[in-house]
Amino acid sequence: MDNIDKVLWHDEANNFDPSLCVHIMTNGLYYSTIEGEPFRYEITDVGGTRAMRKKWSRCIQDLDSVIFVADLNGYCQTIEEEPGVNQMEESLKALESITAHPSLQNTPILLLLNKADLFERTINRHPISDVYPEYVGGIDYWKACRFVADCYARRDRRPPGKLFCYVVDSLDTTAFQNAWRQVQEKITHTTLKY
Repeated sequence: MDNIDKVLWHDEANNFDPSLCVHIMTNGLYYSTIEGEPFRYEITDVGGTRAMRKKWSRCIQDLDSVIFVADLNGYCQTIEEEPGVNQMEESLKALESITAHPSLQNTPILLLLNKADLFERTINRHPISDVYPEYVGGIDYWKACRFVADCYARRDRRPPGKLFCYVVDSLDTTAFQNAWRQVQEKITHTTLKY
């Protein structure tokens, strides 16, 4: 408990220890608004568990964009609902499902491959090729990121050019803020385009 303030507030000076982080599962629909220029962003967090996916259809109409967050480390993890099911495969199926939805055929999807900091360590301990034998990039971080991103891109059932991938580390606040700015620019650009 000595580091509780570091869990609640992170900055570079705190030498933040990511092992202190807690995962809070989205259980319900959560709405928030981010004031930004030139738009106000209304965000609905619908969660990714099987139970929550049943509620996605309520939120899928009239969207300017979708932010789909996936754990880069999911290739070597299982889902809570069914421990024998690979987390990345479950996430790939979820993405494929939403890209097949008729109302999202022209909606840009911003894929955030999260937990990049952990992924860099995980690929050294758990080779991707153990789960995906077709992967031949070894422990090269960027090749591994590209492989995961390509797995998601192959599941997009829409014409090319509507899925945009970002590798993020939500604990690195500077990098995450830069990624968020890129996401905002992409949302603004694609919203004005359509």
